[in-house]
Amino acid sequence: MNFYKKRFILCISTFFFIFLFLGGCKSEKIVIEEMPPMSKHTIEKFTITQTENGKLKMIIEAESAIIDEKWSIAHLKLPIVKFYDKGNYVSTLTAESADINLETYGVKGIGKCVIDTANNEHLQTTNLMYNAKKNLLYSNNNVKIKKPGQMIYGTRFDADAKLETITIKNQRAVLD
Repeated sequence: MNFYKKRFILCISTFFFIFLFLGGCKSEKIVIEEMPPMSKHTIEKFTITQTENGKLKMIIEAESAIIDEKWSIAHLKLPIVKFYDKGNYVSTLTAESADINLETYGVKGIGKCVIDTANNEHLQTTNLMYNAKKNLLYSNNNVKIKKPGQMIYGTRFDADAKLETITIKNQRAVLD
């Protein structure tokens, strides 16, 4: 074979391989879609107040809150929840974080939760729930309640916000 024929075949085969390579690289059309509106908003120094018959029932304050409008929930960072009975202060709940249902005012304390009452009582547990409709605090985790002159331990509890009516499972009391 002569030199020009070899060169011609080499050029044709190179052109063919380049054509196959570039034909295999399919270009995709980039589509930019409009983003739907965000359903979450962040609020610094969050405060919400609940009243009943014109009297304070609950005040919630938090360092910040992320509001999820789709689910009507606020995710709170370092919340402080103050409970009132007919406008009179009864107790304070503090937690590492919490979720509040913005329609029912139900609160889910996440992590370590502490309740201090106006009667100098102290309750400690984890993952505490508050049902605003029933005015009921409860948890399925270990609980420790310190009252003047006694310490009560147990698992699972439910109580009113004043800690006057408390039901504790597997309780053990230590008297001073």
